[in-house]
Amino acid sequence: MKLRLHHVNVVSDDMEELHSFYRDVLGLETAPLPPMIEHLGHQNDRTESEDDGKWKANVAFFNADGKDELQIHAGRRQAYLGARMGHAINPLLTGHFAFRTDDLDAVRKHLTEAGIPFSDYGEWAVKDWDQIFLTDPAGNVIEIHEVMS
Repeated sequence: MKLRLHHVNVVSDDMEELHSFYRDVLGLETAPLPPMIEHLGHQNDRTESEDDGKWKANVAFFNADGKDELQIHAGRRQAYLGARMGHAINPLLTGHFAFRTDDLDAVRKHLTEAGIPFSDYGEWAVKDWDQIFLTDPAGNVIEIHEVMS
């Protein structure tokens, strides 16, 4: 059940301002977006080379370590996402930080045994990422995900 920090997600209502800050002010390079999934369940089949303005208007991934292993994900705030999807936890209201694991089932089991509630989003935003979200005792949202392929 080893966890390693993968990304920090920041959200805003003004995407151009947010992306400009991380790109132009902090000088972080954008990382290619992995294949994304529509929130209504339809996969976005674009290739990395296609200019998909819809996704770029809503999310950008930035390399935070120069090796594409630690990232900043900058996305549009979605105040009602959790409720619309039937989950108690909304990862796109205030942002979150994310850990990657190689055994998400073991994490689920451990959290359940410890009595820690979590929202199981499954594969919902990034193709092949199985994701759960929980909060720490202070209310900070945490993502834990496993790459399925």
